[in-house]
Amino acid sequence: IYSNMGVARLAKATLVIPRLEAQEAVSELAKLEWFHSLPNPSDHPNPKFDDLLLRAQKLYQDLDEVIRALEIPLETGVIATMFKGAPKSKSEYEIDNIGSFVSNLEEKSKPFLEGSRKILSEQNEVTKELEEYESIHDTLSQTSNLNLNISSFSNLKKFFINLFVIDTADEPEIRKSLGGTFVDTKKLNEQKSSLIVIDSAEDSERIIKILRSFGVHPFQIPYKLAQNPNEAFLQVKNKVTELKNKSLEIEKNIIKTRNSVLNSSLSLHESAKVAKDILEATRKPGGTRNFATIQGYIPKEMSPKFKQLTQNYVSILEEPHVTNGEASNNLPSLLQNKKYTDTFEVITETQGLPRYGEMDPTPIIAFVWPLFYGLMFADLGHGLLLFGLGMLLRHRGNGSIQTWGTLLAASGAAAAIAGLGTGELFGFHVTELAILAPVFAPLSGFVGILSVSELTFDEVVKILKVSIAIGIVHLLMAFFFRLRQNIKDGNKLMIYYHDIPTIIQYFAVVSLILAAIGSGYDIIGMFGITGEIHNEPVPWLTFIFGKWVTVDVVAKAAPPVIIGCVIVMIIGGMKEEAHLKKLGKDEGGGLVGIIVEVIMVRIIEMLSNTISYSRIGIMLLVHSALLVTVNNSFEHGGGLAVLIGGNIGIMLIEGLIVYIQTIRLHLYEWFPKWYYGDGTDFKRLVPKTLYSNLVWNDRKH
Repeated sequence: IYSNMGVARLAKATLVIPRLEAQEAVSELAKLEWFHSLPNPSDHPNPKFDDLLLRAQKLYQDLDEVIRALEIPLETGVIATMFKGAPKSKSEYEIDNIGSFVSNLEEKSKPFLEGSRKILSEQNEVTKELEEYESIHDTLSQTSNLNLNISSFSNLKKFFINLFVIDTADEPEIRKSLGGTFVDTKKLNEQKSSLIVIDSAEDSERIIKILRSFGVHPFQIPYKLAQNPNEAFLQVKNKVTELKNKSLEIEKNIIKTRNSVLNSSLSLHESAKVAKDILEATRKPGGTRNFATIQGYIPKEMSPKFKQLTQNYVSILEEPHVTNGEASNNLPSLLQNKKYTDTFEVITETQGLPRYGEMDPTPIIAFVWPLFYGLMFADLGHGLLLFGLGMLLRHRGNGSIQTWGTLLAASGAAAAIAGLGTGELFGFHVTELAILAPVFAPLSGFVGILSVSELTFDEVVKILKVSIAIGIVHLLMAFFFRLRQNIKDGNKLMIYYHDIPTIIQYFAVVSLILAAIGSGYDIIGMFGITGEIHNEPVPWLTFIFGKWVTVDVVAKAAPPVIIGCVIVMIIGGMKEEAHLKKLGKDEGGGLVGIIVEVIMVRIIEMLSNTISYSRIGIMLLVHSALLVTVNNSFEHGGGLAVLIGGNIGIMLIEGLIVYIQTIRLHLYEWFPKWYYGDGTDFKRLVPKTLYSNLVWNDRKH
């Protein structure tokens, strides 16, 4: 299905089946994989299908609980990926139908679940027992030097004798409260003392109430232990040591089990989730009591395969109903980017997926993102290190880590190439390094073309000019993309009264900015107010259109063009407001609101958006300045620690800041000009798997 840039064309598929054959039909759709199911619930039961779903849900839940208890990560983290690598091997499952798939998973999961639960249950029991004995140990440690049998106290009928542990500071007050009761105390430690009370049996309740008011209760030793505090303490101490050793042994077994079942457990968990999700997406399809209808979307290019797989049933394929505007975002969007380009879908998704029928910005981002990042982070050394880190994550990781690894590698490669353009290697100019100078001699025309080794005024202006030029091209792309979309939607009002005037106005505004640069920033004088005529060439425009394009010509031609575009856009705003009133949507601000928006908001927004791209050059200058500071410190006796530590710090901090600035230029300057980004994700019936290879056997028709 990956053939053209953009969002894949879809076909709406409807399948009419006997309700009792729902399980078999779903199996055929699973073989297709690329099926986005539409919710179409009904109250008609299908006990066989529902039972299969419950089994799949229970299996997934059981596997999920055990895997989490074993602390097996579902996706390997960054640090673990770098040093250990993510699991790469895949378990293969040959599947005849969804029912046999669930049964096969249940059978394969049984030994893993039983073995894991046994060792986890043992760990749980030992942990609880250890906690219990540690608590007893803490209590008995206070009385461990008392050598008396407290069990004999309960055998006395006429006398009340009991042992208490009290705060030493409370002893005088307790003695006073007990009055004539015989009390014998012994200091156990700095804070605690033992208290033996002897009195008649009739006074037992009075004594217990008095001591309870001090938060003291009769000292008791669990019946399973010796009733001598000293002997009981020794028993508990030995038991705690025994349980700790047992707990360590179990932990070693769990680690061993975790390592031995890592790949297989992740594969079972992933496959069980696939089975569960397939059944949940297609449960209780609509239709009648005896016949069910399953509806969804498929890529149009897969229509022949859909027809082949469902030839035993009534299947209907039709064009999805799409109307211009918001209705199209009810259809799912399936992006069709090739292997390198699809890495940048994570950037597209920060704004949202394109609507069905809307242009996918990912291929553009795949080119622009490395360009922006590379220019802002331009250094051959830093770029190569970032490229190496990205390739390491790409090679050793999987899933999202692999995606971000590719993104890092692309950004690093661009930074390395841009670093050649600036001629910088860890802040040192490559032509000044005796070892490397001959290596880069053949590239002398490219190396240092955008030099930052000496931050002169002319160099800074040159870098900022390049940044603004890139911004102008980027924004013009956005304006033309919006025009393209409105032409496709047939929205004539927006085409003639908004898109075309905006593009013309932007050209005029940019021309004035370039004329101001050509005039030596004599902004007032270039309009002839001071009487001086500026016949200087206009940067870029004179080169493109010829010598007749001077500052004076642009200064005279651009303002009427801007005013004319403003008038056209004001008329368009009034027409749009009148159209909304007819539809009962009176949300406009009237003529004054339209004038303010067109003159104040849009023109100022154009200027601010364009100037915002100067951050590309500014970040390049900041990056260079920081490296110069580090290198100067090194050359003045700072040592290797300063050089290495400074470069690492700059890479970490600047790398993150440059990422933020790059994504900001997309989210705030580019996307809002043309991109809706409110599409619905195309959810495959069988998603892409990391640890499993699902092979659906074709049924003979």
